[in-house]
Amino acid sequence: MEPLRIAHLTATFPPYPGGAGNTAYRFARGQAERGNHVEVFTAAAEGDPPDPGEAIVHRIDPVMAIGNAPLIPSLARLDTFDVVHIHYPFIFGSELTLLGRLSKRRRSAALIVHYKNRLMGKGPRGLMFETYEHTVAPALIRAADRILVLSADHARSVSYLERALERTPERVIEMPNGVDTDAFSPEGGDGGLRAELGIPEDAVVAAFVATLDRAHHFKRLDVAIEALARTRADDLHLLVAGGGELLEGFKADAAAAGVGARVHFLDKVPHPELPRVLRASDLFVLTTEPPESFGIVLIEAMACGLPVVATDYPGVRAVVDDETGTLVPAGDSGAVAEALDAMVDAGPLGRERRGEAGRAKAERQWAWPALLDRMEGAYAEAIEARRGKLGAAA
Repeated sequence: MEPLRIAHLTATFPPYPGGAGNTAYRFARGQAERGNHVEVFTAAAEGDPPDPGEAIVHRIDPVMAIGNAPLIPSLARLDTFDVVHIHYPFIFGSELTLLGRLSKRRRSAALIVHYKNRLMGKGPRGLMFETYEHTVAPALIRAADRILVLSADHARSVSYLERALERTPERVIEMPNGVDTDAFSPEGGDGGLRAELGIPEDAVVAAFVATLDRAHHFKRLDVAIEALARTRADDLHLLVAGGGELLEGFKADAAAAGVGARVHFLDKVPHPELPRVLRASDLFVLTTEPPESFGIVLIEAMACGLPVVATDYPGVRAVVDDETGTLVPAGDSGAVAEALDAMVDAGPLGRERRGEAGRAKAERQWAWPALLDRMEGAYAEAIEARRGKLGAAA
């Protein structure tokens, strides 16, 4: 395939720790390494950004921002690209992308919509999101030359994606998240982290990883804390990696539940240091609720050889099976507690057996080189479809 000019549009990008931005980073860097001209358009973020390699990253100060929704008017004026790859959700970015399609030159670029999750919220924010999901999001999906979904299961849970699957199935391509199986592996040890935290050698440790801010309210650390308090295992500890304005409230929750001494809060952990946290653990717990659609940290934990306890909903079912972990109902701390107790009762060998199955699955399905190959195929289809549309309109 000839080198392409690729534009990635994403509301967040590292050093912001969200999964959508990290996925955009890995695709952008990998595509640039393969000889493509790659530019990323995103908002500025605090912290030290990772090395983008040969990709060009434009960190633009927005005119205004509502949470993780930056208004960057220049996104409507992008030109000279073969592919415009928008990572959804991107409030304002989606509207500007649609506006840009009105330009004759901009219409020549193939449009890829990389769908990560549905916008959901509570109160006034929830009303705004619901309106957006019934107007802008379906329009963006209709305009796309190719739609990338994390799993067909998840796509069928969103009405406008389900319609796209039924009416134009050729436009929908399954594109799961990826994991660096070299960085995230069972080898390497935890660098003495358990000892630093004073966790007994014979304790069983469950890891929980999430950004603990209002934008990620659906991660539901409160359910994991309540489940820990309801387990039979007094030697089970919870290792929490993640910072944000909700952190202090969760610390208070752990103390009130009587498990403050067994919940270890690490605050924000830079992504390169996350393997150390996972290797310090014996299993991984994901108590998140929709709109979570896949959970990159889930496959990172599996790549590190950890069995998992995870919420049963579309997306996660495409990742976790009976060989690699246990699925539990959303919001049910009692069911989570039972699953955690079962993981403790399984002993080191039982957990290791499931962890090895998860590691093998990560290498087989989610390693980055294979996903970059799949993305090249998606781009080729999108470009061909766009040329066909332009030829028919001529």
